[in-house]
Amino acid sequence: MGFFSSKTLIQAHALFLFVLAVYLTKSPEAITDSDLVLLLGEAMKIDVSPTFARPQSPFALCGILLVADALVDLIVVTKVPQINEVLARADVARSRSNGSTAVIGNNPFAIRMAALYSEIWTLLAASRFCLFFAVSIFIYQSKPVAWGVSADESETMTGLGQLKNRVVFTYGFMEMMFWLWILLTLREERQETAARLAAAEAEHLQ
Repeated sequence: MGFFSSKTLIQAHALFLFVLAVYLTKSPEAITDSDLVLLLGEAMKIDVSPTFARPQSPFALCGILLVADALVDLIVVTKVPQINEVLARADVARSRSNGSTAVIGNNPFAIRMAALYSEIWTLLAASRFCLFFAVSIFIYQSKPVAWGVSADESETMTGLGQLKNRVVFTYGFMEMMFWLWILLTLREERQETAARLAAAEAEHLQ
């Protein structure tokens, strides 16, 4: 198992979203002019978008959406028990019953609860990875150099065209890497849990 559990990573990600939302609301220049945004933008040859220099740039709205996203993640990760938590409770219950029964094996609800956390976050992580991967590819493939739009014309872009900037690309790239990390961590946890259940079942049959 990795150094950090999936639950710890998701909670840290929610904290990161809260901090990012505060900066977007109070001091958006700290994000738009950060070294990371500049570095990735220069490396991928993505031009600075003039839309983020306008007074009506929706930084406050972005901050609210990030806070909502963080709250949803915190609620789900807190209310849905992790696999290890279910197994730990099962071990306690089995020890109290003098080891006469395999609680997890005889309780379909416990089995379902043990798998629910992994299923939910695997689905969420996979969908978010695909979403941010698509956004990053969309921005990279739509660089002004590639689609032949001048700086003056880019100022009038609306809709999806407003996504084509360094800030959104940097955020999408970081989210894509994070959710890939979560997917790998969840896979390791599932493998560890499967091995633990198999060992417990073998011990029970002996």
